[in-house]
Amino acid sequence: MRPVITLITDFGLDDPFVGIMKGVILNIVPDAQIVDITHNIEPQNITQAALTLNATYPWFPRKTIHVVVVDPGVGGGFAPQSKVSTKKTRDPGLVIRRAMVVQSKFQTFVGPDNGVLTPAFYPDSKAYEITNKKYFLKKVSNTFHGRDVFAPCAGWLASGVQPAKIGPRVLKPVHQDLPKPQLKGATLHGEIIHIDRFGNLTTNIPEELIHETFISSDTIKVQIGKHSIDGLVTGYYQMKPGQAGAIINSWNHLEIFCRENNAQKKLKARVGQSVTLKTS
Repeated sequence: MRPVITLITDFGLDDPFVGIMKGVILNIVPDAQIVDITHNIEPQNITQAALTLNATYPWFPRKTIHVVVVDPGVGGGFAPQSKVSTKKTRDPGLVIRRAMVVQSKFQTFVGPDNGVLTPAFYPDSKAYEITNKKYFLKKVSNTFHGRDVFAPCAGWLASGVQPAKIGPRVLKPVHQDLPKPQLKGATLHGEIIHIDRFGNLTTNIPEELIHETFISSDTIKVQIGKHSIDGLVTGYYQMKPGQAGAIINSWNHLEIFCRENNAQKKLKARVGQSVTLKTS
């Protein structure tokens, strides 16, 4: 099977950055299958990138390599593992971040050690700092580690290089605190974590938790801002055109939508906005 490499970035498609990364990978492993997950992560939005990775990687075959480049710390250089928490740039608010490979039982993840790879951290996962310059491009720029570090590293891993050769173990990688729903009394509190191009609002409330909390989805009242939605449906068609509804989406999470309309605009919603569920 040809090696599979996926890409998640905040680069967009107006500039040549994504294409350049693909060129670097293909120079190392010409038969790679490169899959674009998305390049429309909001600039520097580490949480959104981690959530996108979490929703994506389970659908890919074994030995897939996932490259995530959402990297506010680019240009800060690379700090040895022992100095990561102490060595700072001229900006006292920025800690120099590592470049990292995470090897799980079935797949491999490449990206900055800033929290974007949090979904890859299983008890049996092993993380390695990318320090072996043999697997970089010869010249590493200050602004494009996607090209100079992450893409070539992914290419070499796809060609059969073992992660342990990339650099030393990372024992305490950065974990992103992904937002979790909270049950307070009889009310389940969550928030919007993703808005897709249709304006549908994905929340952090999983289907399993809804079933554990409520006897019937028909009696649930979903509250977002000043808007209330009674019950969950199983298809968009069950609502009237322009009407807001709630459904379990393909991520197996609660989603708020407006049939043939844009829920983000109609409900004036935003990522991070509170959503509550209670019995009506």
